[in-house]
Amino acid sequence: MGTKQKGRDYSKFLLFGAAMVVVIRYAAAFYASDVGQISGLSSEITTAFMAVSGIGMGCLVVFGQSYAFDGWRRSMPRPGHHITWRFVILTLVIILLVIMDVAILVPFTVSRIRHVSISAVLGEWDWLWSTSVNIAPALLLLGVGLGNQVVATTQTNTYTNANGGANGSANGSREPGRMYKRLTNSEKYLILNGKSSDVAKELNVTHRAIQKWRKYVQDEISQGKL
Repeated sequence: MGTKQKGRDYSKFLLFGAAMVVVIRYAAAFYASDVGQISGLSSEITTAFMAVSGIGMGCLVVFGQSYAFDGWRRSMPRPGHHITWRFVILTLVIILLVIMDVAILVPFTVSRIRHVSISAVLGEWDWLWSTSVNIAPALLLLGVGLGNQVVATTQTNTYTNANGGANGSANGSREPGRMYKRLTNSEKYLILNGKSSDVAKELNVTHRAIQKWRKYVQDEISQGKL
């Protein structure tokens, strides 16, 4: 009998971080459009809230990219399987997230090294930097949404297979046979030559199922069917 795998759930932190980033920036943007220029005490209050928004962005980056990278890793197609649309989108999101990180953090780091304002470092590139800052939260949430869905689906399938399959047979003795018929030849060779624990993890089944399947593969080879 397998045990259910539980991943770390950072969804509440991500939602809170998204709220701080997006809500505060929208409020400041519309306030600035109404008054024309934020100055005096309002400017100091806005600056304080923008600092809170930065903390929220930090939460999104740390936990959001963790979800996205983990989901991307789990969505990688196994040998003999087709590439899924989710894997393609997650790959693009991961690449864009890395570009966004570089575009946002490098100018700030340079400004700290040179002891000048970030505006002086960016020059005419300030529009591109501002665009990156505002796109990044939405891009992170897209990665979290797709990545977390992959992780949750994988964990559910692992738990189902480890406990005898979706049909819930009493001892799971018949389910491995039905699942074996759906395996590709590359997966069968992997079962035959790979380490049982690694193959069980790769195919999301129990160690016992891999041992049974290895016998099936050996029988097919001896009969000339594989």
